[in-house]
Amino acid sequence: MKVKPRLGFILIVLFQVLVLVGWTGFNEISIASGKTVVLQTVPVDPLDIFRGEYVQLSYQISTLSNIPGQETLEYGDKAYVHLEQDGEVWKATEVSKDKHDDWDVFIAGEVENIWNNQVSQIENTRINLVTLKYGIEAYFVPEGKGMEIQSARDVKVRVVLNGSGQAFIKGLIVDGTPFQLR
Repeated sequence: MKVKPRLGFILIVLFQVLVLVGWTGFNEISIASGKTVVLQTVPVDPLDIFRGEYVQLSYQISTLSNIPGQETLEYGDKAYVHLEQDGEVWKATEVSKDKHDDWDVFIAGEVENIWNNQVSQIENTRINLVTLKYGIEAYFVPEGKGMEIQSARDVKVRVVLNGSGQAFIKGLIVDGTPFQLR
């Protein structure tokens, strides 16, 4: 009679281990086989008392201004942003609620805010803005390294994109050199 509860416990533990290994394996395969792009960013240096020091990253592609397709987006929508290389970095050229098979490189995000018909102080014209969140806005660093990144003149992020547009941070490029976590 004690065999059945023990077997059930072992099966539950085995299932949990398989789920964790499968999830980790899927992410590692995505990172190894995905497309690597470089995105321009501006860092901010906050501190999380539970998880440590991290750099909050704000990407150029997080704020879209008058990009084709953005007028169809609504708050909370999943959005796919088509990326094209412009020198070293990749820039947003189009956005859609749906994946496009003809897009070679794209990133998936969620619509965070929409501002329609805002007056630009610089050009005195009306613009439409959409902000997106990609799930790669925080990068954890060892204590004391956040200020080094925050005070840099130029910060770029190497990001791997899998086939569904999910992004994974591969590393930072700070003032032209790969950032070392040590």
